[in-house]
Formats: sequence, C-alpha cells, structure tokens
Amino acid sequence: MYQTKNIHYKSIFKQDGQSETIEYKSKGILHVGQKTQLSFDTKEGTIEITYGKEGIILKHGISMLKFDFDKEVWNQYQLPYGLVPLKTKLLKFEANEDRIKMKYDLYDQNGLISTAYILITMIPYSFQEEL
Repeated sequence: MYQTKNIHYKSIFKQDGQSETIEYKSKGILHVGQKTQLSFDTKEGTIEITYGKEGIILKHGISMLKFDFDKEVWNQYQLPYGLVPLKTKLLKFEANEDRIKMKYDLYDQNGLISTAYILITMIPYSFQEEL
C-alpha cells in the first residue's frame, strides 16, 4: 500500500563533543509491503529508508548505509572524492506508520566517528493543504 505523507526528518550527528543537526520537511511516499520503504526529496538528493526482517538500508543520493539488527556491517560509503569503508552498528530502531526512530554508531578503520540519531515523523498528506 502506498501512502503520501508530510515528512519531518531530523538527524543529529554527535562527534568529539560536537553535534550537527540536519532537518528536512518534504512530501514523501510510504510503501508498506514485505518491506517498508519511505522516500522523499531534498535539495541534496532523495532520502530513502527501507526496512524489513533482513535489516535496514539508508540511502541519500548515491550514498548508502546498510544495517543489520544483530551485528555490525561494513559498507563502502560513496563520498564526492571516492568510496570510504564505514562500519554501522545499529543501537536502536523503532518504526510504525507515523514515526521512525533510529540510533546508530558509525566507525571507520580507526574507530568510532560519530553517533547518529534520526527521527522521522510522518503525517498523512491532505490534498486540501494545497488549495
């Protein structure tokens, strides 16, 4: 089933005592099937999160991170200057038709880079809002 949603995406990256917050508000599509997929457009590219029994895939433009519910996963993360090996460790994941909450650690070959918190709220979209 496909649903149009008003999306409020907020991520916080904590690194070395500093934090960076990224926020987007957009209209997106939630598809619920064997896997659940949410996608919405930003100025920097499309954000897509797909999850199911096998784990989670988080895409932003051409960059992608994979997460497993039970173990750490090495990824080849695409940056403007090339591929970088990054390891993801999922700390928390909760999802329903109204909200996705996610917390994970991101590592490079030298150790922990940052802890990321993602909160996505999804409100049913009404065509009346455009009138």
